[in-house]
Amino acid sequence: MMQFETDMDAGVIEFTVDGEVTRAEYDAAATEMEAVIARHGKLSAVAVIRSFAGMELAAWWKDISWGVGHLTRIGRVAVVTDIGWIVAASRATGWMVPGEQTIFTPEELDAARAWARGG
Repeated sequence: MMQFETDMDAGVIEFTVDGEVTRAEYDAAATEMEAVIARHGKLSAVAVIRSFAGMELAAWWKDISWGVGHLTRIGRVAVVTDIGWIVAASRATGWMVPGEQTIFTPEELDAARAWARGG
């Protein structure tokens, strides 16, 4: 399951992932991300990952194609998790995103939100 909330004024979208992500969930989030980019030119995100059981294949493909097409539109990404392999993967791939990426623990969620907003 993936839920999201958008702070359109700040240009930040916050995702919460707990389980498997479906294509319908990803499509809804992509629509919001496009709206933020249209308004601000860039998108910042807070990704709260409580658990991750994978993505439907169609969602995975959409995520890759959307990400490649919007790499220069990504500002700050705060990854909030205590899942070891996600922390390691985020550190290993963070250099690929032109924007900034920082990893936070679940206890640092408020700090992650402030950082994503430029604080």
